[in-house]
Amino acid sequence: MTSTRVTEIDGVRISQIQSVSDNRGAFFKFHPLSEINNPPDSIAFSSNPNTGTLRGLHFQVNPFAEEKLITCIQGAVYDVIVDLRSSSRTFGKWTSFELSGTNLLQIYLPKGIAHGFQTLEPNSIVHYCLSASYAPEHSYVINPYGDLDISWPLETIHVSDKDKNGLTFFAAAQKYAESLEHR
Repeated sequence: MTSTRVTEIDGVRISQIQSVSDNRGAFFKFHPLSEINNPPDSIAFSSNPNTGTLRGLHFQVNPFAEEKLITCIQGAVYDVIVDLRSSSRTFGKWTSFELSGTNLLQIYLPKGIAHGFQTLEPNSIVHYCLSASYAPEHSYVINPYGDLDISWPLETIHVSDKDKNGLTFFAAAQKYAESLEHR
């Protein structure tokens, strides 16, 4: 991995995965242990057959708040992150990136960052390395059409009811802040 850079959201880093290829194909090596501060708990994939699919903005609260390492390994996605950490100088800010199987960018997200994406190409696959187990009772979503005023690049074709009916940003930030008080 080379060229790690910091983004405009505190603690978020972007790295480019290096690959080796020959006439057989390509080999890509992820380095989750060098990015995630805690040992990875799980590896997950999101398979998205349709362009315009929207997922997110998802986050978990303590004690299951997650660090995430995210890469699009096939296709392309418009990736969006939101800072829920009231102690951060970038609290309430959001930013976006294009992740693709071509650019091989890998994003590290610390705890307290909500994440979502919209597929830009059919058959997009997103790879996650996660520091905590999925805990439905500690898992929340911010409404991707709500008060953050995110301009998604495409018409949304598929979005879950859970995502459409997610929390406002301020309600989500409050849930995250309350979880810090009960650690």
